Amino acid sequence: MTNGAPLQSLLSEKRFDLVETAFLDALSDPVAKAETLLAAVRGLARAGQKARLQAVAGMAEAELKKKSSDPAAARLRWTILKEAVRAGATPSTPDGFHRLFEDALAAAWPSHPSLPALLGRFRFREAKDPADGLARAEKAEKWLPFEVGRVFSMAGRGAGVVVETNFALDSVRVDFEAAKGIAIPIGVASKGLVPLGEGHFLFEKLTAPDSLRERVVADPGLALKHLVESFGRALTMAEVKEAVKGLIPEDAWSSWWAAARKNPQAVVHGSGKTATVEWSHSADAADASLLARFEKASLRDRIDLFRKNQKRSVDLAADMAKALAREAETLEDRDPALAFEIAVLVEKVPGVSLAGAVEKHVLAQPLALLPRLTDRVTRERALEIVVRERPAEAAAILADWFFKEEDVRTLEAIDRRLAQIDPDTRERTLEKLVKSPRAGPRAFVWFAQRSVEDDSFRARLNPAVLSRLLDALTWDELGAARSKVREMFDRTGLVAGWLVKQATVEDARLLLEALSRHHELEPHRRDGLVAAAEMRFPGLRRTEDDTFFVTAPAIEAKRRELENILKVEIPENTKGIALAAAEGDLTENFEYKARRERQQLLSARAGKIQEDLGKARALDPATVDTTEVRPGARVTLKGAKGPKTITLLGPWDSKPEEGVYSYLSDLGKALLGKTVGEKATVMGEEMTVEKIEVFA
Repeated sequence: MTNGAPLQSLLSEKRFDLVETAFLDALSDPVAKAETLLAAVRGLARAGQKARLQAVAGMAEAELKKKSSDPAAARLRWTILKEAVRAGATPSTPDGFHRLFEDALAAAWPSHPSLPALLGRFRFREAKDPADGLARAEKAEKWLPFEVGRVFSMAGRGAGVVVETNFALDSVRVDFEAAKGIAIPIGVASKGLVPLGEGHFLFEKLTAPDSLRERVVADPGLALKHLVESFGRALTMAEVKEAVKGLIPEDAWSSWWAAARKNPQAVVHGSGKTATVEWSHSADAADASLLARFEKASLRDRIDLFRKNQKRSVDLAADMAKALAREAETLEDRDPALAFEIAVLVEKVPGVSLAGAVEKHVLAQPLALLPRLTDRVTRERALEIVVRERPAEAAAILADWFFKEEDVRTLEAIDRRLAQIDPDTRERTLEKLVKSPRAGPRAFVWFAQRSVEDDSFRARLNPAVLSRLLDALTWDELGAARSKVREMFDRTGLVAGWLVKQATVEDARLLLEALSRHHELEPHRRDGLVAAAEMRFPGLRRTEDDTFFVTAPAIEAKRRELENILKVEIPENTKGIALAAAEGDLTENFEYKARRERQQLLSARAGKIQEDLGKARALDPATVDTTEVRPGARVTLKGAKGPKTITLLGPWDSKPEEGVYSYLSDLGKALLGKTVGEKATVMGEEMTVEKIEVFA
């Protein structure tokens, strides 16, 4: 009758004498049967059985006081006492309830020397009855965990030490690793501060960083064990990285993590920012844990687990490989791409060989199979099979796939193989690539990167090819690779090198014209290339005034756009970058990469607007000369199809649907300088200027 269900029945049936009996029985093993003891106290309280409650509280006090050296028993003693007093019981001793409360509270909170002072602060001894005494004692208890010198951790801040308790402000002040003197309300502290005991990794990081740093650097595996065991649970990679931050250089994180995870007792699950690591008591236990997870995983997850853990032990690799080989056999006809991927993956494991058995699918339709091979090494293996088994068609197949491949290492391998087996096909392939780069965007970026180091590739560069490279800045299919393209236009990049070492004056002029047409490139990069061209060919230096006219409202609109970019869009995106970076593992953090790209575009846009504002001049209606067509003129024209009115303003004012055109447009240039009575070809029609007025 001492388990939960019968006790509830006794309470509902009001058999309170048997409840007392059950309570007394549970006191024989109080810690193990704590739930029964507390359920009995609370049940008697709800039933209004104060006398019985007083009795069981007394029994609990007598029994648990003898076991107060056991922390769990001491905490249970204090909890039962509080429950009883809240329900109206008035437990006491010959020395009074004050002494009873002080003894129970001290046993529940050992090694807290501030207890007497806290009880004094809240005038515990002035309490007139147990209920008042409990209220004062609980006020003191609220502050007990946060004694000065105690160490805690807090999400987002790491480890910190309490340096002050402020009763007036109801807060504690904590010095964290990266921020000192942070005031935390006591309610928040009770929920958000996690106590750290001596020996905890973060405790040592805060109190003895030099000693811990030596151990972390000397033995990454042992340090990882210390860290995981300190938390008593699996940790995410982000948590591990945050914990060792400041103990190892930031640029050493990848190598440190690689060394730590090699320990045979470390078990890593998942990848990227969601990856977690746990610690097993032995290498065999770690392998068993991984194998159990492998057996329950989906096929794709099994493949991933094998890739990441095949070097842990020979036995583990063999068990996983054999299981994957069995899967591959069932997939050979249904999913030959996946079967081949598995075959290549496990072929080096002793006793397992499948690649030969599934090669027939590669040879049958290589160009249909290759897009389904997600692993680079597997694709390269398939291409090698084609070269070996279908030599007559191999060059054509490799050249075709070259434009579809996205991994630069495989592109390099294809180019190298083509050079060996059919140099003419290789030459035609590269020629097609530079003329039609959109046919193979990734291959085109690879070509440009090769041109930095390879003279034979650089020799193919010319203004037309580099203009296409400028176009590549706008190709969405390149994704993050566009940042690589931007770098080629740096002062020390591919294009600057071509200008200085290879270009003729006509080549340089054509490139500068292309740069003037492309506004996707940031001003500092464009200006750097212009300077490089003008330094080598002084005759290219610009002497004409490149200012232009626009209306005052258009200038003001541009200024507002610039202000919005600088004060709203860029700061918001900067915050987004910080939040995305906090997610960890930037290599697979797509939100982070997208926001970085947007930051580049916003900066480029702001730079372009600033540059244009410096060249813009406001059109003043009072200064427009109507003796001939000039910027700011409203021109009435007459033609065979009837009259037409056109207003010539600046490039920022253009609204063709309203008859407003830029004076820099082809139409504008056809009218500039014309006087009344002269003819001009406008939109393919010959028309006569009838009237010239100032724009309204």
